[in-house]
Amino acid sequence: MTLVFDPAEHPAGVCQGVLSQLITPRPIAMISTVDVDGVVNVAPFSYYMPVTGHPMLLAVTMGLRESDGGLKHTYENARRTGDFVVNVTTARLREHIETVAIEFPRGVSELDSVPTTVPSQRVTSPSIAESPAHLECRIHREVPLGEPGVPASEVHLVVAEVVCVTLDESVCTADFRVDQTAMATVGRMGFPWFTTATPESMMVIPRYTYEEFLDQRAASS
Repeated sequence: MTLVFDPAEHPAGVCQGVLSQLITPRPIAMISTVDVDGVVNVAPFSYYMPVTGHPMLLAVTMGLRESDGGLKHTYENARRTGDFVVNVTTARLREHIETVAIEFPRGVSELDSVPTTVPSQRVTSPSIAESPAHLECRIHREVPLGEPGVPASEVHLVVAEVVCVTLDESVCTADFRVDQTAMATVGRMGFPWFTTATPESMMVIPRYTYEEFLDQRAASS
């Protein structure tokens, strides 16, 4: 039996829940920013994607705080400074994901109980030392979407330009070929599940040109 889900018949939270359970696994952008008083904020965002290579752009959707309906501190900080850092979330950071997801009060740093930071190369926001790769970003464009003030509806789609990438040599070669088996990136599934990209869970699927596809089909017929 096929079940039909009509978004028009359900509230925003239920619709977002269905999206989150079906669009998986999602990479987790562990974003670090700094507030006006110099307090570091760290938060995970899994509504996150690459956009294009030139200029080098990525996009993150930043919604409202569940606790009070206000703007997320990450978004406020990034708008003030114009920058943020996406720290690639790996198995080393696995135990911290849900800790930094807690909506800490303004002025309280998640770093009091989670990873340490190091200065970034090109932006004011710091990078997380425990992550093997950092994408230093400057805001390129913002697009408001959804119904203003409605949780799980109002978001700001933040498109950012990656102005610098730093990688630990343990996860890449000198020509910046990233070793996927060494990264052990963590992905977000539907709540409360996560997954880790271990060598045992990964596979290689060959990519063919159209001509190669025809040759393969002819050879198998």
